[in-house]
Amino acid sequence: MPEYRQIYNDVFAREINYQLAEHSPGFTTCLRHQESLRWLRGRALDVGCGAGFVVELLARRPFQFQCWGADISDQAVALAQQRVATIPGMEAGDRIVFLEGNRLPFADDFFQLVTCFDVLEHLDEADIVGVWREMERVLRPSGLWFGSVSVRPSGTVDRFGDNLHRTVRSVDWWLELLTPDRAEFDAHHQQLTVWKRSRGSTPS
Repeated sequence: MPEYRQIYNDVFAREINYQLAEHSPGFTTCLRHQESLRWLRGRALDVGCGAGFVVELLARRPFQFQCWGADISDQAVALAQQRVATIPGMEAGDRIVFLEGNRLPFADDFFQLVTCFDVLEHLDEADIVGVWREMERVLRPSGLWFGSVSVRPSGTVDRFGDNLHRTVRSVDWWLELLTPDRAEFDAHHQQLTVWKRSRGSTPS
């Protein structure tokens, strides 16, 4: 398995765009599709939360979810904890957690909403299915998975010289893997946005 933590600690330290909301795919996607989220309530988890822009957005009005975030990078988690510390009722240290391997540290069927924006393509193909199953596991029946994947190479390489988008696949490949209820493809940004209702927990 690649040293994802080492890679993304380095990325967050040297790439300023990862610390700007306007360059956050999740932040901009949630704003663009906010009407499809406003009717939901309950617990929400952002997987690969980065600097915490989605967690902060969904915790505040008009959404007001009980929000958690998870990331592999110490640098990202520290930034996200700082960001959400000002939100009333949120204990940043409890709500922004480190990812250890592919396992999410949450109970089955815990969240009404799980989001994951432009994260899966950053993983080796061998790791994608495990992360996807974990997100399905923590999503309650009838809950919503809302996320995106980029289907182009990244303009950035990691500290080892590899492209940050480790799995660049076609739209059809991602649709077959994710089997969404609804999907939209932005040809300009080469980004696929996906909505999927949970049918129930996936066995561990």
